[in-house]
Amino acid sequence: MKAELLTILKNTDEPVTAAQIAYKLRLPGKRETQRRHVRDLVKQLREDGVWIVAVGVAGYFFTEDESLWRDYLEGRAIDGKKTIGLASKITKIVNNRGQFLMFQQKEFAGSACKNI
Repeated sequence: MKAELLTILKNTDEPVTAAQIAYKLRLPGKRETQRRHVRDLVKQLREDGVWIVAVGVAGYFFTEDESLWRDYLEGRAIDGKKTIGLASKITKIVNNRGQFLMFQQKEFAGSACKNI
């Protein structure tokens, strides 16, 4: 199946979407299952040293251009760092908000007890 995917990518001049690849490979299952299968095949090919670039919603394409491959890998690393940074910020906000709510409830509970 990996060889068929590589053939599909090598024989086109433009990116191929996961849905198009799934159709050409006759993958079974629903659309999301097919996309996961395609992503897994792409991952396996990359682990084998094949340079496959993903272009957002446009799809995947094969390249032999080393500078293009390096730019792609650098972009993925930057995106990963941005995602981790954003997750860290959200966690801090949630934690701070949670502590605020916890103290607010404690004060409410204390004042409610005084009125009894």
